Amino acid sequence: MEDVREVSAELHRLAESEPLDPFDTTQVLRRGQRGRRRRKLIGVGGTVVGVAAIAVAASLLPNLNSADSTPGVAEHKPQNPQFDPVPGVPSGEAGADQRITKEEATRRCALRNPDEKRPLQGSGPGIRSGHLMLYDIKTGEKFAQCIVPGGDRPKPAVVAAAAKDPLPASTADKLRNCSVLAWIDVTDWQVVALDQSKAYQEADLVAISPSGHKVVECELSEKEGLPGQLAANTTFATLTNLTGSDPVLDPSDKSVRADMYAAGGGGGGCTNGICTTYGMSGWGRVKSTAAVTVRLRIGSGPVYQVPVGQGGWFAFTWTTKAKYKIHDQPKVAAYDKNGKVVKVFES
Repeated sequence: MEDVREVSAELHRLAESEPLDPFDTTQVLRRGQRGRRRRKLIGVGGTVVGVAAIAVAASLLPNLNSADSTPGVAEHKPQNPQFDPVPGVPSGEAGADQRITKEEATRRCALRNPDEKRPLQGSGPGIRSGHLMLYDIKTGEKFAQCIVPGGDRPKPAVVAAAAKDPLPASTADKLRNCSVLAWIDVTDWQVVALDQSKAYQEADLVAISPSGHKVVECELSEKEGLPGQLAANTTFATLTNLTGSDPVLDPSDKSVRADMYAAGGGGGGCTNGICTTYGMSGWGRVKSTAAVTVRLRIGSGPVYQVPVGQGGWFAFTWTTKAKYKIHDQPKVAAYDKNGKVVKVFES
């Protein structure tokens, strides 16, 4: 975390000493996964207009009561007619978060991006389906990414529907778009946390697989990404096999409800050490069964609050125009019904 803070502080210092003209925040660099916590810089030296956030109450999420903390057994089901099978890859939940070789990831990404001939970065046992990988690039080359496909290739009509409505209103359509991103059919997964911000132009969704063994975090965005960069992303984890490469805060905690947390954010509009905009999105799980809300704040700005749903899951998409000191860090914590802190995630 210290390396991220050092980079963040340096970027703020540069923004303060060499302020930039405001620019369109839709051209923000999308975040990628960085261990347990992720950050992204938004509008350094710039301005965010019309900042607001919308929290989706837990009572509006479907079938929350069935999100049992004890995983069940995955059931075989027929191929969803909206998708075609990917050769050599199991469909649905079985094809999610598979540990695969780089050669297999290369094969799958070639199916997805047939015109991309550069090798993928990374190696070793950490390559998994449904996760973002980068292509090797040389100076001056176009940036490119690939979400390693699972076993469900979306048909052209489904891809077109997702492209036409990148940040849909309905939960069902959100799950459709997440399936298109990952080539993993999550249309029948149970949504356990969801938050969406009109100003941030983003939604963050957490869903559990039918067996309860796997979880997906899916961020959807209607922002226009930079060339070669995806404007949305997915992250999968196997709840019965959490490791240090997952956003679990204590990898040694083998309980069925270990604390999990991943987030990305950043700020800008800095002058003389005082900044005026901040934005952040993320997700996680609270181990404590007493937690009812997760609250976020930076500096002396207003508190943003989201509910903790069944199973301890939460998600947030947060923006603020409150002033804060350039070295301030966001505070993220879970609270019980009496307003007592039960878990600090970031400060």
